[in-house]
Amino acid sequence: MMRYKIKFLGSSNGQSIPRENCQCLQCESKDKKDSRLRSVILVNNKILIDAGPDILKQLTTRQIENLDSVLITHEHNDHVGGLKYLLKINRNLRIIRLKPGQHFKLLNIDFFGFKVMHSKMMPTVGLEIAEKIAYIPDSSSLDLALKYLQEVKIAILDGSIFDRSSSDHLAMKEIIATTKIFKNLKKIYFTHNGHTQKTHKEMVKLVQQVGDSRYTLAYDGLELEI
Repeated sequence: MMRYKIKFLGSSNGQSIPRENCQCLQCESKDKKDSRLRSVILVNNKILIDAGPDILKQLTTRQIENLDSVLITHEHNDHVGGLKYLLKINRNLRIIRLKPGQHFKLLNIDFFGFKVMHSKMMPTVGLEIAEKIAYIPDSSSLDLALKYLQEVKIAILDGSIFDRSSSDHLAMKEIIATTKIFKNLKKIYFTHNGHTQKTHKEMVKLVQQVGDSRYTLAYDGLELEI
């Protein structure tokens, strides 16, 4: 049976953490898990999902070379701002701008794109990977994603805000309320994590209090093997 590796090269939202000139507990934390670059995952060391402005630093730090493809969920700068740097290094790099309903295979891995509600001005696509993982780093609603969240074992979801949803982002509390009933989900990771002013340890404790032990926060450098 084929194994799949997911590596989090970044797990912050639109700005990296620590924030400049901020003295909150999160930004002053010495825990490496509290230092976050913008959200990117790497599948089997070859396929990037998104490429924000930090991408060259992320690849260099993790000594990632010989990329095959980059899949783009949507065109916000924190998800595409690094493409120009990647293409300077490798003009032959395959760039796939995902579309809802798109089903394809790369390096023997199945990918399926589905529509996600995020910004009214920016079409956004969630991704089902190998029929095991749902990746939805930005969402203002999960209504269109429920079918896919009931098909997978692992969900990687929007952690931009904890308490109160905004027009572009569903709060973690709301995501937990929606997904808690899905017994098929064995682990739920929050990525695209915002400036909560709470440390990683505090946030993990908080999401597990609201949800259960399946919920946690992703962090830069986290690796999953499925």
